[in-house]
Amino acid sequence: MQQFREIETCIECSAFKHIQITLSFDETTTLEDVDKLLKVFAGGKPVPFTAASLASEVETMIPSGLVRESPYLTHPIFNTYHTEHELLRYIRRLQSKDLSLCHSMIPLGSCTMKLNATSEMMPVTWPGFTDIHPFGPTEQSQGYQEMFKDLGEVLCTITGFDSFSLQPNAGAAGEYAGLMVIRAYHLARGDHHRNVCIIPVSAHGTNPASAAMCGMEIVSVGTDAKGNINIEELRKAAESNKDNLSALMVTYPSTHGVNEEGIDEICKIIHDNGGQVYMDGANMNAQVGLRSPGWIGADVCHLNLH
Repeated sequence: MQQFREIETCIECSAFKHIQITLSFDETTTLEDVDKLLKVFAGGKPVPFTAASLASEVETMIPSGLVRESPYLTHPIFNTYHTEHELLRYIRRLQSKDLSLCHSMIPLGSCTMKLNATSEMMPVTWPGFTDIHPFGPTEQSQGYQEMFKDLGEVLCTITGFDSFSLQPNAGAAGEYAGLMVIRAYHLARGDHHRNVCIIPVSAHGTNPASAAMCGMEIVSVGTDAKGNINIEELRKAAESNKDNLSALMVTYPSTHGVNEEGIDEICKIIHDNGGQVYMDGANMNAQVGLRSPGWIGADVCHLNLH
């Protein structure tokens, strides 16, 4: 892929194999932007038509089978509030049904819910962050490159790991990527048969889905009366599957909001039986500064940086 730009109009394009040019449009693109692009392709000469004049001649690319024919927005709520004030009060009533940090701590252990200060959120709206295209040339994203490097180093320090990837950007996709890394580890060692993934019932709900997406055989283990992983049940599961054990997926702290007191022993059991430990780091805030995934014995983890 080659990139080129038209300096005067600040338009950048990507050329593939010298025969294709790709362009990205979104809701911020105007007809005037398209007219500028047409002028670039015309070598700066006047273009005898405009994007607006072409719009009426363009046929939709949506297959007829995907075009909705049934009515939509038929619920009465969509035709109940006709003034801004009425709509505002309706939204406020919906909001009052929610439990948020405005009321109390959120008693949920599946994700670390915290209050992000407005000053922390504002920078993501700055043009320097929002206006760069993902395929933009490296020389135009030096600030991003420095930020990626610094963030990766900080996250390695926090987690106790050797390296970090800032992709992908979704928790479940991160789980999938991490499990694929574990699979690659086993394949590199010639252990092609290792495909069993042990998952406690206290783990994040996406864990079994991610393991299934990787084609793994899932073995569940229960918890004790206090919500901790039943270590003896886990030990039996690991030993009975030691020849094919690939990984353990553990949410730490768990979705019960519990710090597993036996997490070190749990990791050792998995390692002793040939597996790797994948730690779901959705609740990482609860352990930062106290312990880390690398310290407890985890091999891979993802973090929800929110």
